[in-house]
Amino acid sequence: MADATNTLSVPITKAGATVEIDTSAIPIEVYQEALLQGLKVLLNRGTSKITKETYDKPEELKAAALAKAEEQVQLVMTGKIKFTGQKAAKKESGKVMTEARRLARNVVKDAIKASGGKISHYEAKDITTAANELLKSDPSLVEQAKVNLEALEKAPSQTVDIKSLISVSAKKVAQAEAKKAAEAADKPLSAKQAGKTKPRAKPSAQAQA
Repeated sequence: MADATNTLSVPITKAGATVEIDTSAIPIEVYQEALLQGLKVLLNRGTSKITKETYDKPEELKAAALAKAEEQVQLVMTGKIKFTGQKAAKKESGKVMTEARRLARNVVKDAIKASGGKISHYEAKDITTAANELLKSDPSLVEQAKVNLEALEKAPSQTVDIKSLISVSAKKVAQAEAKKAAEAADKPLSAKQAGKTKPRAKPSAQAQA
């Protein structure tokens, strides 16, 4: 009796059915051929878009195809290939992914600090790119994002009387107004404003006398 762990259901496309085969009973040379044909399919995935229309030079087309194949090798070796009959992964909401990306960015920043680096020495877009790569390899960040959002939704809403907690700073207000006035004074006149003539000042009472 064939071991169930060694039995594969092979789809027969035109029959719309499958045929069971005990892989442990396959002759070694046939097994190697089957493995070769299977890997050939897997490593060529994603190369259909690499065409002569996209790459004018043969060497560029070859390099692109090989680069894609190397990506597929990594997916095969890490078990991250798309499996036959596997349902597409559920797409997470934008809200969840925004929170997950925030968590991932924090992990990247913490890693930079731990390595003795300074976050200010890195471009924000590069940190985001690293965070996106981290999300692909660590699904726990998405799960944590869901937990965070669920906790936030369950938290009771609070109406805060902000005036009872903190007072407006007259100093800050004055600084803000001064900055605004300075920026307005330095702002060049628009073409429309420049074309306007300055209104004449009304004569004083003494001048009229």
